[in-house]
Amino acid sequence: MPKRVDHSSRRATISDAVMRLLARDGLEAISLRHVAAEAGVSPGQVQHYFPSKDAMMEFAAGTIAQRIAARIDTAGPDPDLRHLLTALLPTDPDTTADARTLIGYLAFASVRPQVADTLATNGRAFRDHIATLLPDHPDPTTAADTLLALLDGLALHATLGQITPEHARTVLHAAIDAAVAAR
Repeated sequence: MPKRVDHSSRRATISDAVMRLLARDGLEAISLRHVAAEAGVSPGQVQHYFPSKDAMMEFAAGTIAQRIAARIDTAGPDPDLRHLLTALLPTDPDTTADARTLIGYLAFASVRPQVADTLATNGRAFRDHIATLLPDHPDPTTAADTLLALLDGLALHATLGQITPEHARTVLHAAIDAAVAAR
């Protein structure tokens, strides 16, 4: 009788390996051989599920999105703007690893228009949601763009160790308070 393989579990194992490599070693570490070694599977198994680096990265993008959604969920069922955006800052080893992974994925997407288009569409939807949380602002869309750009920069600087997570939180909260107070 043939061995039964849980294909979704195998894909998840490989995707998790991609995520760990991105967080630990960066985009250049993503190769069939490196991913197979990290996942503890044969290169043939990786290639069976993902015929190319692009396919591995595109699947891993779903994992990244799930992790970000989970962090947003920690802010509660109806979070205010402060809790929502603060949940996306890298503040501990796990969220810092997620930020490193996202940085690697963004580098990958920056030279792949189709992937970048998907990220841009999702980013605009999130920006529009943030704008709804600024109903009294004279230009909520621009304010949301500004807050998200600041969040991205703070996350990058905190991930690189240029600022502490506490300082990133303080700067973000000051910007949110200013955006909420603007009328």
